[in-house]
Amino acid sequence: APQKISFRTGGMIAAVGSILLTPWNLFNSPELIHYTLDVLGAFIGPLFGILIADFYLIKRGRVSVDDLFDDTPKGKYWYRNGFNPKAIAALLPSVGLGLIISFIPALHEVANFSWFIGVFLGATLYRWLARDEREAQATAAFHSGAVAQKE
Repeated sequence: APQKISFRTGGMIAAVGSILLTPWNLFNSPELIHYTLDVLGAFIGPLFGILIADFYLIKRGRVSVDDLFDDTPKGKYWYRNGFNPKAIAALLPSVGLGLIISFIPALHEVANFSWFIGVFLGATLYRWLARDEREAQATAAFHSGAVAQKE
């Protein structure tokens, strides 16, 4: 949080952390690079799928820019204490499956597709969990008169 850690302190923490992790040692083992990329794909794929499903399928491309910057409970994107529980519920099993695919040797050939599997699974789970939000938004748009009417 910016109130507790300054920009300079955060930079120093990141610098020390990167030295402790010794990322240059990854280049000593091609298999370790492969595992690192598979794990990265297992996490980023579901995140991407959830974001795309939320924007295009749930919110239908409509975003309230003012509410994006409202970090109070009154904000449209506050959800529950600043976290979207439906997105987290879709993320956890999607990442879990991606990690399982990445680390089980019998699924080694499928591990190359962990990102795509994560995108599909994350988007599908989130679309299913957030189906009532889409219906509520459609109903609200209808009652507010935002729906085009026949002449």
